Amino acid sequence: MADIPQPDYEQIVKDAGIPTDKESWKAVLKAEMEKAGSVINNDSRFSPFWRMIEAAVINCTTWLINILLVKHILPNMFLATAQDHYLDLLAWACRVDRKPHSKAKGQVAFQRSAVKGPALIIPKDTWVQTEAINGHIYRVRVTEDTTLPEDETSVVATVEAEEAGAAYNLGGGYYHILPQAIPGIAAATNTDDWLTEAGADKESDDDLRLRVRNQWSAVAKWHIDAAYRSLLMEKAGIQNDNIHFEHNAPRGPGTANALILLDTGEPAAEMIEMLNNHIRDNGQHGHGDDLKVMAMPGVEQDVSVQVWPALTLTLEERDTLVSQVEHFIRAAFRENTDYSPTRTNPIARFSFSRLGQELHDQFPGVASLEFGQPDIVNNLTIPRLRNLEVALAAS
Repeated sequence: MADIPQPDYEQIVKDAGIPTDKESWKAVLKAEMEKAGSVINNDSRFSPFWRMIEAAVINCTTWLINILLVKHILPNMFLATAQDHYLDLLAWACRVDRKPHSKAKGQVAFQRSAVKGPALIIPKDTWVQTEAINGHIYRVRVTEDTTLPEDETSVVATVEAEEAGAAYNLGGGYYHILPQAIPGIAAATNTDDWLTEAGADKESDDDLRLRVRNQWSAVAKWHIDAAYRSLLMEKAGIQNDNIHFEHNAPRGPGTANALILLDTGEPAAEMIEMLNNHIRDNGQHGHGDDLKVMAMPGVEQDVSVQVWPALTLTLEERDTLVSQVEHFIRAAFRENTDYSPTRTNPIARFSFSRLGQELHDQFPGVASLEFGQPDIVNNLTIPRLRNLEVALAAS
């Protein structure tokens, strides 16, 4: 969050006239002793008595000021800088609780190996996994026995992530490996909108900070963006900056759209329906309001990049580099969270020069690279990858 204030509490304390260094406190101590009528004659630097007094008083005082007050008490008194349990207490005062971590849930399509055939069972606890992404393999588990009817070519099974966390909210096609073959099944894959419930990490301090700040705006409850933003963040775990509103009465007077975006992957139709039911059918909308929740529209983009590898890389290292660069670019287009590039955003310019700089910083094996397209400038839409080509150039 770029707009979080970063106050210099040490300077604030100094401006308030409170000393923060030992020499200043020595002067304060001596002055206070004189005010109290105490005359110290053996106050030279060689006096054991006075040195003991200074150590006992001044060291403790500077610790109380510089450590306890400046680094703990003052930062944790304010929403902008409070952390951990202190932030939880400030949130509680606004009736907001930190959201726990949760598992991603969704659907994976299983494809029959033959054109026709008998009914098949996709057993419960069947695993579907990804290739290694930055050294990690992600897996989802089929949650119940699923029948592929006779002569049907495919069936959709409900799945749940192996562990909690937003990292499992991967883009379409990432989950496609069956570690144990299923007789009669040729392939399994997740579609772009496979997520019915997005996985989430334990809410970070910055995300909780945003929700608490939004809560102050939502006090009126009805007819304002902040109230609907609060409802969506609480119900679906969507981050504050991933909710955008389309006003201008898109369906007539009193109407608006809430366009939601996930950090990775795309929301399934079931998730959108659940949120609309929560807002429109459960009495959560204002009198006369007509708010419709929708997925942020995507605009497909073809992206190509030519990579010149460092001359010292082996053939195997070059192949690995291509895979890493591909996953890094996919992370920028919100398909995984294993890397942290600057991601695509609505109403923004996506800079390929910045992406190239981030690739250089992330992978020392990249000697040079060249993208085959200009920056992406979009309105209230989100760029999505249609085709991605990463090619090694001749050194």
